[in-house]
Amino acid sequence: KETQVTADSCCPGFLSTTVSAPPCPSQTRADQHHLNMPSSASAAKWAATAAIAVSTLPAIADAFTAPSPHMARLVNPAGLLRGTERRLVGLSMTASSERIGGKVEQKQDAPVQEAAQAEGSGDVCFDGGCMAIDPSHSRGMDMLDAELEDLGEVERRLRREGALMLLEKLRAQESSAPPAASLESPPPKEQSIIAKRLAGRSGPTVWSEFGALAAETKGINLGQGFPNWSPPDFVVEAAVQAVSKGGAAHQYTRTAGHPPLCALLAARYSMHLGRTVIPDSEVAVTVGASQALFLTLQTLVEQGDEVLLLEPFFDLYIGQIRLAGGTPTYCPLQPNSSKGFELDIDLLRSKITPKTKVLILNSPHNPTGKVFNKDEMEAIAQVVRENPQITVVSDEVYKYVIHSDASAKPEDGGADAGSLGSEGHVHFAKLDGMWDRTLTVSSAGKTFSVTGWQVGWVIGPSRMVRDVQTMLPFVQFCASTPMQEALVSVLKHADQPYKGEETYYDWLRKGYVAKRDALAAAMRSAGIEPMQSEGGFFLVGDTSSLTVPDKYMQDTTPAMPSMTRDWALCRWFALEHGIVAIPCSPFYSPENRELGKDLVRFAFCKTDDTLQEAYDAFSKIPQH
Repeated sequence: KETQVTADSCCPGFLSTTVSAPPCPSQTRADQHHLNMPSSASAAKWAATAAIAVSTLPAIADAFTAPSPHMARLVNPAGLLRGTERRLVGLSMTASSERIGGKVEQKQDAPVQEAAQAEGSGDVCFDGGCMAIDPSHSRGMDMLDAELEDLGEVERRLRREGALMLLEKLRAQESSAPPAASLESPPPKEQSIIAKRLAGRSGPTVWSEFGALAAETKGINLGQGFPNWSPPDFVVEAAVQAVSKGGAAHQYTRTAGHPPLCALLAARYSMHLGRTVIPDSEVAVTVGASQALFLTLQTLVEQGDEVLLLEPFFDLYIGQIRLAGGTPTYCPLQPNSSKGFELDIDLLRSKITPKTKVLILNSPHNPTGKVFNKDEMEAIAQVVRENPQITVVSDEVYKYVIHSDASAKPEDGGADAGSLGSEGHVHFAKLDGMWDRTLTVSSAGKTFSVTGWQVGWVIGPSRMVRDVQTMLPFVQFCASTPMQEALVSVLKHADQPYKGEETYYDWLRKGYVAKRDALAAAMRSAGIEPMQSEGGFFLVGDTSSLTVPDKYMQDTTPAMPSMTRDWALCRWFALEHGIVAIPCSPFYSPENRELGKDLVRFAFCKTDDTLQEAYDAFSKIPQH
């Protein structure tokens, strides 16, 4: 019979009942991989076959709308269809067919629709990105499979036969069709301008792969780089009050930063640094710390300049350095099982050349949790004094998340005076002669569990901050006015007593000490030795005592074509033990990647219930 099928604007012939259409040709291959999608050409073949099936054979149509485990195994030998494959092959896990007047009209089953509305949409996020997940897909699949169990043998046989006919059709098309487009990065001549600038870092990443695994397995996500709980009440109330104001509160504010926030930040950093910071010329407010880092590198780096990183490093730095025209160089921190990661100052000094223009210093350090003490900071400052061409970018987004012993006196290498809640953290710009050589970057997201607010800032001498302020209107007119307004109230409130502690920062530190220790205990139950962590959200674990199954070591993925041990171990954890973590090898340069082969990063910015679930899962991992 004649069939009416609504075409998708990107891929004609794709059924209108699909949960999501194949990617448009304009989408990047990296985006396709991030969602585990086949190429557009391959998706179109599936869609065309589906249209034929719906119009010619009810059994095949039923196989589409209510796929059984038999269908899944026929299409996927592993017996599993990932979420996106279900959308492309099943064409709708929650659809039912009504044949009206010789045409096919698709509608959603009411129970599944209600379930979708009840549960809503979710997502799986890392500090490297998010992917959207619709929980109704898997629930609809489960409901339809349950219904299939109640069918008679004849109808089950018809569905199996329909699936076989569909499979033969797909095989015939596959054999006659040209090869599908590869997900690998295209040859250099075909690469985009940005791909060329990123020097091969535009394809699949550790974040896209493990984001997909988190969605597929619905495991305990210890890869997230932000808290999985709501912000404190006083923070939420500040946001409510800010957006409740009328007039100017909802309009553009000063491009370089909302004046009340700049004034407050200047006052706080004047105390942190022991000098007067001028709000108008020595403060710039940005859309999060990531933009602050991007703009500082754009203003400091010229084509061919070298930027020195202490590794392991947060991999965002590499792309931003290359986009600025710079070349990253590396000085590895030395792992020590009893002391965490140690700085070899002579090695650092040896890595500097006349081309070295920037040193990025991250303390507390991501991913290791290392907090550089006063002696280490002074040693780095001396290297900077010896090399007048170097500017330091001090990334301090975790400075209020210090969970080491914060009672050490300054002469013992401990806290700065005037720390205002950041006890244990040393502000590099406060060291002798370093104010004029440093741009300090920070934000509010980590401290107040509001990573989505996206308010960051840059503090430094006017001659350097001026260039950041000049760049700001070329990337956005201003950071969100209501969020900047709310942050003024939040920062003032945080200095006051909170839940039995002297300040909010004291309460925060106490809570993170407990969470760090809970995750450390969970890791030890699996034979993983936690490296010393003094600040931030993460524990790096030494997994050398575990044996990774050979099948994972022999596997390859688009993001890791030459498998490393830590990557294979994290895939094993996710797929067989329901624990999602991040391998550390992507945080190293290719020449030093071997240093990360036994190291895995786990996040402990989780609820107590999540950490208990993690303990239960870790304790079941076999130790060899």
